[in-house]
Parts: sequence; C-alpha cells; structure tokens
Amino acid sequence: MATAFTSARRDEIEAGLLAAARRQLCSGSMNSCTVDELAREAGISKGAFYHFFKSKEHLFLRTLESIQDDIYGEAERVLFADEKRPLRQRAMDAFYDVCRAADQSGLVSFLRQDLPRLLSRLPDGLLRKHYISDHERIRRLIVKSGAALKVSVDEACSVLWLMVMSLVFKPDVGEGFHNALRILVEGVCDRVLA
Repeated sequence: MATAFTSARRDEIEAGLLAAARRQLCSGSMNSCTVDELAREAGISKGAFYHFFKSKEHLFLRTLESIQDDIYGEAERVLFADEKRPLRQRAMDAFYDVCRAADQSGLVSFLRQDLPRLLSRLPDGLLRKHYISDHERIRRLIVKSGAALKVSVDEACSVLWLMVMSLVFKPDVGEGFHNALRILVEGVCDRVLA
C-alpha cells in the first residue's frame, strides 16, 4: 500500500515536476520526453505522477502558463514602473523585456513547434477555462496601460506578437538581430501609439 505524501512533500514533488517540464519545454524536447523521465527527475514513480497531473500535457500546459506569467508579469512591472517616463519609452522597454525573456526561456521555439500539438491534446473546456493566449495577455497589457492607439487593439496585439515570433529567425539574422528588432519596435511604436 502506497503511503500518502505530506503537504510539504507534495509541494516539493509538484515543484520538481514543474522544473523538469520547464527544462524539457525550454530545450524543445517536450514530445520526446516521457512521464517516466519526468517522474524520475522529480523522485517519484510513474504511477505517483498521475496523483499530480492527469497527463504529461496537463503538466506542460501548467508549465507554459507559469513561464508566460513570469514573462508578462515582468513586462507589466516594466510598463507601470516610473510612470513619469513617457508611455512610448516604457512600452518599448516592456516589449524588449518580453523578447529577452522569451528568447532566454526557449519559449518561442516551443510556441512555434509544440504548442499546436499540446493544445490539440487537451480538452477544449480546460483550455477555455484556464489557458490565456499570448495574444490575450498582450491585449490585457495594452488595455490596462490606457494607451491611445492609432490602430485597433487587435491589430496592435498582432503586430506585437509578430515581432515576438521574429525571435525564431534570430539565428538566421545573426549579430544584427537586436539592432533590427530595436528599429522595428521604434517604428511600430510610432505607427501604433497615438
């Protein structure tokens, strides 16, 4: 008969599973990793894994949400820090911060390659109830900022999301990528912010 985990041990195991999934997600190997590997890394059996998450996909959705919370939380902090500075400058800084964090986390590669497969394997009800897309997260930041726009909020979200996804081409662009991104961001701010 299996022994129950203490509350502290449950928290420790869940943190271990999330850390293992984050490493896999950020290294681009979500599909090749198994529940056995994730459980072993967290120090539990495969059977015990299912006491924490219904499936590997549920774990990866929670991990993705955690990464997005970190990235957009930091962007919000930057956007609303020092409100004496012009909104344009704060918005540019927040956007660069999103790009830096997304780049360092390996998230962009995951979003392009694995997210559609992950979302297709999860129940629609779960996604509608819990998953907040990047587009929606960007929209919420724009609305919360109170920024006057020259375009619709949806157009602004699409443009910003397109620039984040440009990180996919960073290796192809090479050393000039960050300067090119800065030029794009400045241009977008000029065209989008009123």
